Amino acid sequence: MRLAGNNFTNGRQERLDRRRRDRAAALTLRVAYPGVELLRVELHFRGTPYAPALQSHELHPAARAYFEFPCPYADCDGSFDLNQAVKAALSQGRHRAEGVLECPGARARDHASQRPCGLQLVYQISALYQRDA
Repeated sequence: MRLAGNNFTNGRQERLDRRRRDRAAALTLRVAYPGVELLRVELHFRGTPYAPALQSHELHPAARAYFEFPCPYADCDGSFDLNQAVKAALSQGRHRAEGVLECPGARARDHASQRPCGLQLVYQISALYQRDA
């Protein structure tokens, strides 16, 4: 059993390192999406008895255009990748996008059964363009 815990810990550290590298390599918002003055990403969680609190992120032109958010459960190995949702929304010049994703990860207590985390993310993306300001 201890080996499984170490594998989970090692895997978690690898995922954190990968996310750090990917974020550092991402273009800035001003380069990836010229004209976007402010991008707001709101994350609402549901689907479990103790859903985490709402998260809200505001990105300005100098911020990295990287939109992968780890599952807020510390013992889960999943994440929510909103990079494509943001890209689709902003490439069409829209101001808003929303959708629902389910965490593909498994929590440490459920690794043996490979039961999915089950946490759902309801996201809302809104953009303010320079011409709107």
